[in-house]
Amino acid sequence: MSQPSEKSGSVEESEATTPSGTSESQPPGPSGAANPQDENYSQAFAAFLAHTDQKRRMWDHLESILEALPRRDVLIDAGAGEGGTTAWLSGSFRRTIAIEPNSQLRVTLQTVCPTATVLPTKILDTEPAERGDLVLNSHVLYYIPRQDWSPVLARLASWTSDTGQLIVVLENPDSAAMVMVAHFTGLRFDLTSAAEEFLTGDAEGRWVVRIDTSPARVRAPDLETATTVAEFILGIAPAELHPTRAQVTEYVQQHFAADDGSYTIDCTQDLLRIRHP
Repeated sequence: MSQPSEKSGSVEESEATTPSGTSESQPPGPSGAANPQDENYSQAFAAFLAHTDQKRRMWDHLESILEALPRRDVLIDAGAGEGGTTAWLSGSFRRTIAIEPNSQLRVTLQTVCPTATVLPTKILDTEPAERGDLVLNSHVLYYIPRQDWSPVLARLASWTSDTGQLIVVLENPDSAAMVMVAHFTGLRFDLTSAAEEFLTGDAEGRWVVRIDTSPARVRAPDLETATTVAEFILGIAPAELHPTRAQVTEYVQQHFAADDGSYTIDCTQDLLRIRHP
């Protein structure tokens, strides 16, 4: 496990990975497991959750952050999705503001978080009525263009209270899961480089930036399940970049097979923490 480190200077940026080739006989395209509009997507999501400790590890890490907050008045979850983490956190706060522009996800969100104020807008179009003692943005930046990361981080940070924290969660770019994404799509999602850019724009020293790393993994019992989970992970990329299922199966067999016949995918997470000095 990497040790947490305060970032007040430069943050090393890694080189991007180039995409691999694709099969001419089987043109790339999302399977149901990778396409949120497909009915099989929810089953793939359920398979991921059933075989990973990623969410539990993240919750454990968030719990330690919660315990250190001097005040727990307002929670802002930006990109709350279906609301599982929002609901878990909301019991620790007087008021919850959940931001979710996806109308389908909001149906479940409003069911599991009935007391939350739900805003149906994108982050850059939102200005909450209250500042958050915890502002969370969990596994959302994949779906935001890279050139918008800096303004999005600045907007999220502006929502924090004087004693609050912004927590942004993404997969570690060097985890096996994200190495697979880079292999097939050429995409690399790096919070370290985002932290560097954020610090560069902070000429007045208004913020303290820290990155924590939280190990996590998927442990799938068979190749079929592991392939489905891998395709779900690849769903963070645009559909036109997706490999075929056969290509994913081959990659999973080559890189994730364990001696006991199961399959292990490292899905370690980074937590970018931003607060006032």
